[in-house]
Amino acid sequence: MKLSLGPLLYYWPRQQTFDFYEAVAASNTLDIVYLGETVCSRRHELRCEDWFEIAARIAASGKEAVLSTQTLVESESDLKTLRRIVENADFRIEANDMGAVRLLAAAGRRGWVAGATLNVFNPDTLNLLVAEGASRWAAPPEMPGADIADFRAGMPAPIETEIFAYGRLPLAYSARCFTARHHNLQKDACAFRCIEDGDGMLLRTREGEAFLTLNGIQTQSARVYSLLGDLERVAGHAEILRISPQSAHTLEIAALFREALDGRTAPAAAHEASLALLPEAPCNGFWHGRAGHEQISAEDAERQPKDVSAANGVCAAAPDAEAPPAENPPPQSLFARFLPERLREHLEARFRQWAQAPHARLPAFTVPAPIAKISVRLPKLPPTLALTAALNLAPDSMLPRAPLAPLIGRHLRLHVLDAGLRLDFTLNAKGRFRPSRAAANAQPEMTISASLRDFIALALGEEDADTLFFARRLLIEGDTSLGLLVKNTLSSTKWSDFLRR
Repeated sequence: MKLSLGPLLYYWPRQQTFDFYEAVAASNTLDIVYLGETVCSRRHELRCEDWFEIAARIAASGKEAVLSTQTLVESESDLKTLRRIVENADFRIEANDMGAVRLLAAAGRRGWVAGATLNVFNPDTLNLLVAEGASRWAAPPEMPGADIADFRAGMPAPIETEIFAYGRLPLAYSARCFTARHHNLQKDACAFRCIEDGDGMLLRTREGEAFLTLNGIQTQSARVYSLLGDLERVAGHAEILRISPQSAHTLEIAALFREALDGRTAPAAAHEASLALLPEAPCNGFWHGRAGHEQISAEDAERQPKDVSAANGVCAAAPDAEAPPAENPPPQSLFARFLPERLREHLEARFRQWAQAPHARLPAFTVPAPIAKISVRLPKLPPTLALTAALNLAPDSMLPRAPLAPLIGRHLRLHVLDAGLRLDFTLNAKGRFRPSRAAANAQPEMTISASLRDFIALALGEEDADTLFFARRLLIEGDTSLGLLVKNTLSSTKWSDFLRR
């Protein structure tokens, strides 16, 4: 499978752009490089001649250079630039609007690329573009993997398929410039302010959650779309994976993709290694047919085909009634240990009903300041005992103790930011959590901090530790190795085991 580098979506200074593509030319991880201004015609750090020069340098390095056209053509000057690109016969062209398709067809050009912004969602449309000369198409980023597989199966003739595999998702384009509007400037007098944002301008909600990214006239996702952990499922659905440039670590991300594709690194390990290189938390929801901002774990992805089959009326074989019981029955839940059976069944049913309700989601809240002032003055032992008791009641299938061995004897702290609570605890040699006996003024070796709402959401499974960590809502201080151990344990904890009988 080939790796491509998509066109640069951001406005970088001239020298930075040249230096970036010089490094790309020297790299041996990429096979195809898309070049050109696709977002805004006012970005004039590089002209057509500069892009042609870079394309020649890329081609000389043994890679395929492709010239990408502008997505939103608004003026005669935009058309003039488009014609110059189409007239260049040295390189393949990526058509990003139907005006480019018309000019390519009129010029008799064959072998061009149908860009993702042509919004090809059915075989008839793609067949029309193939008849006009397209030999490769880039699937829209929001198209699920299952739909791409069905799409390819319905094509009468094979055609190269390219999938957006990494980068902030391009969601929409507008005639208005959102970056200029943010700075109270007119689009035609924008002072080129987007050159100050190498990865776009992050937009947050009033609650501080990353929401969207503004990139001139383009709106992008806040999270970074990444199929690095899904490569085993992506295999066979495309010939090319596209990586969108970012201001830092682009070639390192490409190297991780190459190692995973070549089998030198497991996709899950490559995904884990990439997290420290992302400008924001990852997501992969579109590929799995879910909301784009979601991050679907490998475990959830494995369960998904079964759910889809059930929805389509495909039933798994019934289990053998005579099958012997499992040698190791699943551990009892907290409900099963301490409650009468009838009451336990009632509570479990109500809990499952609540958890599965589509509207059931913990609302945003913070602990009122007067209550926080009181809690700061209260003794810390009672809430610490409650915390350690809850951790100790969790079965090993839910909170494995073996990986936590490095925490034995270490002074740990859980800091509830909005409540002002600092709960100090440790893990003893028997795998039991206990309040720490360290001096009151002793500094913990590792502190994990979040709001009360985020700690509860984490426990309910509404949020995962990686998402909160990269959104800077889960803070880890102190010993780095201990912090990573705790974060990874929180991410892999099977909270659903809480309800096992």
